[in-house]
Amino acid sequence: MQRQFGRLLVISGALALLLAALAAVQYRWSTRVATADAQREREHLNIGASLFATEFNDEATRALSFLQNDAQRALKSGERIAPLPKLISELYYFEKPANGAPRSQKLNREGVFVDGPPPTDVSATHCGVAVMMEKPLALISPAFAITKIEKDGAQGVRIMRTFDTDRCLVARIDEQYLRAARIPELLKKSFGETSWNEYDFAVVPRNHSTGPLYGAAVKPDVRKSFFSVSPIHLPPVPRQPQTASAEHKNMVFVQRYESTVVAHGSAPAGLVFGEGMWELDIARKGMSLAEAFERKRRRDLLVSLGVEVLLGIAIVFLVIGVRRMQKLAEQKMQFVAAVSHELRAPVSAISMLSRNQADGLVSGQEKVQQYGELMHQQSRRLNEMVEQTLQYAGIHSNLGRPSRSEVDLKRLIREAVDARRDELARLGFDVEIDTAADLPTVYGDAKLLRIAIDNLLSNAEKYADGGRWIRVRTKHASADKEVLISVEDRGAGIPASDQDEIFEPFARGQAAIDAQIPGSGIGLSLVRSAVEAHRGTVTLVSEPGRGSTFTLHLPV
Repeated sequence: MQRQFGRLLVISGALALLLAALAAVQYRWSTRVATADAQREREHLNIGASLFATEFNDEATRALSFLQNDAQRALKSGERIAPLPKLISELYYFEKPANGAPRSQKLNREGVFVDGPPPTDVSATHCGVAVMMEKPLALISPAFAITKIEKDGAQGVRIMRTFDTDRCLVARIDEQYLRAARIPELLKKSFGETSWNEYDFAVVPRNHSTGPLYGAAVKPDVRKSFFSVSPIHLPPVPRQPQTASAEHKNMVFVQRYESTVVAHGSAPAGLVFGEGMWELDIARKGMSLAEAFERKRRRDLLVSLGVEVLLGIAIVFLVIGVRRMQKLAEQKMQFVAAVSHELRAPVSAISMLSRNQADGLVSGQEKVQQYGELMHQQSRRLNEMVEQTLQYAGIHSNLGRPSRSEVDLKRLIREAVDARRDELARLGFDVEIDTAADLPTVYGDAKLLRIAIDNLLSNAEKYADGGRWIRVRTKHASADKEVLISVEDRGAGIPASDQDEIFEPFARGQAAIDAQIPGSGIGLSLVRSAVEAHRGTVTLVSEPGRGSTFTLHLPV
């Protein structure tokens, strides 16, 4: 048994070391995983932001292409213009010749440019080679003309285009459309439908000259510039189909083209272009991206450590349980040995006395009475041990459930003492009974309470040593709502080292073992079980050489 327990301790120690090593590895691993997850999430946001910027810039480029193609062609031909792109709310044409008065036109609802004064925030001074403007938010396309087309070897043609900064088209951007429709649509497309639950989005000017165009200002985890187009976006010269007619016999087919731009004048102050005029800011809700993944790391780490702690506790309880089972097995072996020894003595005595009587070795009335008394004492001792063992088996196998009826404690105590009075008197014991007059009614199982009192009286009788005195006293503790039943003796007492385990099954004090006092070690265990069945407790006050006092605390 000891060898098996030692082996279990070694295995448990090895498991504890493995759990500690696993905890250390998990801590390092969780840090790396959290860092990788945060980096992966940041890359995902960057990809989404790049997709958003590309989609928006493509739409702005298409709007500028519309100005440089459809709008300029309609302006020259006088035809009705195609429907405006959704990005554009108003379209103006400005002309500021070197000699003469400035001229402005506005595209009306019918798609035709008509003369009229421009808004106060848009004028001919905005014409230039730049294609974007911040205040007011607009796209600008200077007018251009193809001034020269020359052949460039067998590869294609060189096209000379000239931009005139005194003539331009100015398209005002529809900010309401961007806020209400286009930006939310692009965010959903780029980041997913559920991204609103995890992230806040804001569109702000890069120079922070004004407040956010969309959303609320945030402390961003990811930034992405957008709303930029190429400063010059020119359509290619269309390729002509080859025919067999003489009219197109000598036509040039364009396979490659280059644009050379000649600009007159300079861009006015305030026009912006380049990397991007706006910035998309993305922030995780409630906390930064790094803090969110650090919190997730700590939570996962706590969960894993909690599991490991539970496993460690399970190992500890396993060791404790095995130890207690081992101790209980040892106590049972001691109980079997003690009971066997205790049973052998009265059985042998009864066998010898009865044999002597049967062989006619006992003669005379006095001898017969003496032998009869001895056999009665041994049979009573034998009966007491058997009864005690049966009581223990009945209580601890849950077969004896306590009944709930009114118990007369005074009568119960008097009957328990009277049952032992002759034996105690013969052994020279002085027995006192002190019962309080104001005892309240106690409900419980009279049989179990009688077992407890009988075992306390038997215990006091066995360990009386030289002080042959027993007192049974009852008291009503009204403050604690309890009835106290105390059994006192003036025996050898119980050492403090034995008092913690004296109520355990099969436990006996070392002093009793050394003195070879007969007993099985289950009497006080029966006392505790009987009292606990009544939701009460049993306490012990004892000093070596000054006796012991066992007290039953029964709730009223």
